[in-house]
Amino acid sequence: MRYGRHVRIGLLSAAVVTCALLVPVPASSQAIDTRLSYQVPDSEVGSVAIDSSRYSNDGDLKGGVSRRLGVYKFHALSRNPHYDRIRTPHDPSLNPGRKPFTYSVRLKVSPDAEWSHSEMAVIRHGDSDSPGGDYKMELRKNPDTGAVSAFCVMHDDDGQGAGYVRGRGRLSPITDGRWHTIACSRVDADTVSLSIDGQVTERATHGALGSVVGGDPLLIGCQFASDGVHHREQFVGKMDDIRITVQ
Repeated sequence: MRYGRHVRIGLLSAAVVTCALLVPVPASSQAIDTRLSYQVPDSEVGSVAIDSSRYSNDGDLKGGVSRRLGVYKFHALSRNPHYDRIRTPHDPSLNPGRKPFTYSVRLKVSPDAEWSHSEMAVIRHGDSDSPGGDYKMELRKNPDTGAVSAFCVMHDDDGQGAGYVRGRGRLSPITDGRWHTIACSRVDADTVSLSIDGQVTERATHGALGSVVGGDPLLIGCQFASDGVHHREQFVGKMDDIRITVQ
């Protein structure tokens, strides 16, 4: 049931920020502010992904993204020559600044999914050269072993702080045709984390991770190439419960 899935997402979001809450802080600073939430209700139709948060960060369905049974489906390029993606216009609410934040998604990828690149872009807000900083989540396939790993990357506005964390594993844990929940978090200025189905991996940042205040649109399902016009890294599979939250 969808309600049960949403409860699990809420528990996951709380888990990945636990390390930031070990030191007692005022209760008001522990509140979770949902900045974007695409939950794909069965009643949603048309070419817009409806944001159920109070910020109304609706996104446009591009390429051949389809929805069925309450999930978004992203197709292989061999079936649709246009890159499937959800494009959400930039809004200041999508920038966490210096606060702890999490971006997460439920996804399903078949072991037979077509990879147009060694990486599949899942969630991306800017790139490493974007003024103001960026954050992203991707899947990466090792061409030699076939092993797939999920990873998170974040950069701050002055280029002095960066966070990178990868969850290593065999092909089956992620691209096994089952639903998995992946979450990337900045726990604090010195720590980032990756959670896959509640299993958390933490890494120290490279330099203190400062303010993240980029101005690029949010892309779900692919990324811009270096020319800023063409796309690459097509995600092939299904997504649901796409969220960005700030502590």
